[in-house]
Amino acid sequence: MKQYNNYTADDFTFVVCAYQECEYLEEAIRSVKEQTISAKILISTSTPNDFIQGIADRYDIPVCVNRDGGQIKDYNFAMALPETPLMMLMHQDEILAPAFLEKVLDALNHAKDPIIAFTNYLEMHNDEVDKKPSTMVRIKRMLLWPSLVHAWQGTWIGKRGIQLLGNPITHPTVVCVKDKMPEPVFLEKYKASMDWDLWERLSRQKGTFVYVKDVLLYHRMNDLNQTAKLLKTTNARYDDEYEIFCRFWPKWIAKLLMKFYSGAAKYY
Repeated sequence: MKQYNNYTADDFTFVVCAYQECEYLEEAIRSVKEQTISAKILISTSTPNDFIQGIADRYDIPVCVNRDGGQIKDYNFAMALPETPLMMLMHQDEILAPAFLEKVLDALNHAKDPIIAFTNYLEMHNDEVDKKPSTMVRIKRMLLWPSLVHAWQGTWIGKRGIQLLGNPITHPTVVCVKDKMPEPVFLEKYKASMDWDLWERLSRQKGTFVYVKDVLLYHRMNDLNQTAKLLKTTNARYDDEYEIFCRFWPKWIAKLLMKFYSGAAKYY
């Protein structure tokens, strides 16, 4: 397979998004530190405290403080921090497989004009990795099948076609090419679907969505999950997702799809 780029670990920054006192933060950071190849690491937070600083000091990681906090503001602040061409927002309760960075860099280097890269994953329940993929994971894998064809990753079907029936790209797995990102990256309007809004906008650009089929991240399912919180307290996600579906379909089809898609809430 032809190599188009020469990215190395020196071109990459993990930005760990920390909030309050998450019991899983150190485990998440340890999974970053234990990568088979080492890259830069930063911690981004709008809630600085001794707990976060203590872990940062233990692993010799700089802490960057956003004084103007808020969900979308926090993410945009974190996105702006790296000076490297590649970066990833690492969630404070996720775990990376040791080969995550190595395999993603290899995929990016063999992709023509990459925009984002993302990987396969498994969920965690009760602090244990699922032995089998959940219904949610199986559905996402099914939607992503066109991305398994390398030649299609930069085409309409490889970027927009995979989103026709919903958002199959799992935000915590995504690596971004910084100079391909819009400004602002995430829009305040889409608190419940900020990631899908971004993928849809990026899919209009020239370039490639790079899918790595290996399971390289373990996604913790719990009540601390921001999507889970929003589903319990607001209808914003329905409104956001209906609006995004309307970018792909006529309104009557979008409404029909939402009847099925909104059922995904029971898996959070």
